[in-house]
Amino acid sequence: MRAMCLRSKVVIGVSPAVGECLRSTAKLPERKVRVIYNAVSSAPTVSDDEIAKQRSKFRFSRADFVIGSVGRVVDEHKRFSDLIRAIGIMHDNGFTNAKLIIIGDGPDRVNLERLFQESGLKSHVVFAGFQGEACRFYPLIDVFALASAHEAFGLVLAEAMMAGVPVDATRVGGIPHVLDQGDAGRLAPPFEPDAMANAIGKLIQDADGRKKLGDAGRKYAETHFSAKRYCREIDEIYTSLIQ
Repeated sequence: MRAMCLRSKVVIGVSPAVGECLRSTAKLPERKVRVIYNAVSSAPTVSDDEIAKQRSKFRFSRADFVIGSVGRVVDEHKRFSDLIRAIGIMHDNGFTNAKLIIIGDGPDRVNLERLFQESGLKSHVVFAGFQGEACRFYPLIDVFALASAHEAFGLVLAEAMMAGVPVDATRVGGIPHVLDQGDAGRLAPPFEPDAMANAIGKLIQDADGRKKLGDAGRKYAETHFSAKRYCREIDEIYTSLIQ
């Protein structure tokens, strides 16, 4: 990989964290490294009828507070087990209406299903499986949570932010940059379900705070993660290389 990078004119990192890794770990010269954030499409329009059908399908009542997460179900990476444990902690703390929907599939799904069944959370955790358009589920979600052990960027965070969903995620890799160091989304330490449960619990109790956080996230995403911005920055790099 380093040999390929050294032969390249420019190497693009998708976040400042990746850019630093390219410089410090791969030992690439500063002049080769460029940071260009990933991009996501604008949030699709989802009708109230579609949202109602989704809530009915997954048996979410009007009183339920839905926490959502998206990703391939590989627990060493995405740590969905920490979110399941966080749901259990929240229930112990009185947030009995908190429910978790995991959108995605993967090799650890069976183990995670066993975890929430053994924890008495069978009716509070839903696996939606793989969805071709996961972004259509974001209007169903009250808070988007990502408990990853590591992330170069965290594309699903940008998608949720673009949809105006307040975000709570772990402070790893490129995530702090995606969440504007905590101004566009809450940050929690990794591998600590208690901290995640506490952060989400505070959001449950603060409807105005959720609205402000969702609005801040959407504004930041529209400015920094739009396709238009991405195409402009890529075009600038290619143009500079052929001049």
